[in-house]
Amino acid sequence: MVQLSKLWEKRCSDNFQMQLRYWNLIGKNSGLMFFLYAMVIIGSFYYKKWLDGLPAEFPGALLLCAVLTLLSVRSPVRTFTRPADQVFLLPMEAHLSGYFRKSRVYSFIMQCLVLFLILLVGAPLYMHSGGTIQSWIIVIAAVFAAKAWNIDCHWQEQFIRYVLPLTLLRWGLTFLLLSMAFFRFPWIAVLFCLLVMILASVFLYHHQADSGLLNWGSVIEMEERQAMHFLRFANLFTDVPRLRHRVKARRLLSGLFPVRSFNRSAVYQQLFVKTFIRSDDYLGMYVRLTLIGSLACLLPVGYYTAFLVGSVVYLTGLQLLPLWKHPFPQALTGLYPVADAFRQHSFVRFVFILLSVQSFLLSIFAAIGARSPAGFPLFLAAGLAVSLIFSWVYIRRRVSGERNH
Repeated sequence: MVQLSKLWEKRCSDNFQMQLRYWNLIGKNSGLMFFLYAMVIIGSFYYKKWLDGLPAEFPGALLLCAVLTLLSVRSPVRTFTRPADQVFLLPMEAHLSGYFRKSRVYSFIMQCLVLFLILLVGAPLYMHSGGTIQSWIIVIAAVFAAKAWNIDCHWQEQFIRYVLPLTLLRWGLTFLLLSMAFFRFPWIAVLFCLLVMILASVFLYHHQADSGLLNWGSVIEMEERQAMHFLRFANLFTDVPRLRHRVKARRLLSGLFPVRSFNRSAVYQQLFVKTFIRSDDYLGMYVRLTLIGSLACLLPVGYYTAFLVGSVVYLTGLQLLPLWKHPFPQALTGLYPVADAFRQHSFVRFVFILLSVQSFLLSIFAAIGARSPAGFPLFLAAGLAVSLIFSWVYIRRRVSGERNH
């Protein structure tokens, strides 16, 4: 049993060392830290300016409640398990309670760090909505309590076969608890909600989990998803050999872009289009960032939204960089009698088109948010300028350097 305890510590240490190596590479080989530092400074300025222009009836507390409910309910447990564990650790499942308890504590601490940052950013908005320091402390305690409860209940769901009703219950009780805290219900009501959550945990989640078996497939899949989040981020700046790629057919969407030409200049262009649609989550990432950016552009900050448009376009471009190293088009390089310059040009052009389309969409919402149709050209110019510089200057120089090496 001592070996099982040391196993968790060793895997946690190995994961920390691996991430530390990639962070060192990211810090040395990219301007990410400078960009984040600039974003914090400029974002703080515009955040204050946005708060000053908010009407008194703006539902800031409701907005924060919805965001924190989402982050509290989403509570994956980092177990550091591997595919082979469902064979070699399965006979020891009855003795793994301590191993998985450490995983839950670790997950709680790491996810609370993210929640703390969100709470820190959301504090001025809450105070603008009429909150007080005392009520904000109650909100913080409720958020951390909801996170601990969700992590425990989500782990118990790994032993239960039908979890949809239980997941919906977690959503409902978490939103109810945070709503009571945000809208300053009597403390006795908050305590009663906490009591209901504890009873649900004991008599619904733990009771059903005690008679079930651990779903090793679900646990390992959950661990791989979390590991891939960081590896995909690191892959934006350096090669990550451990990165796994997934492919989805998406026949309906892929059918909208059939192969139309067999010219040398069109080969890689069509491969990049198909890869963008079918592989990993490039398309999902592009849609999510566009939607989030569009909603953010609706905030009434006037012509300063041009900076927001440029920032969203830049972040999207960073997320598209791994497409260049994707193994699907790269594996076919030797099969086509096509110069590598065509591949480079096709990739740069494809990224520029994607960023330009995103700039156009963001500019529409930015003009609506600024209530100034005349501001549309300014927002579009900002987005297109970032698209042009990022694709035809930064990406072109980067892929040319890799090709020369």
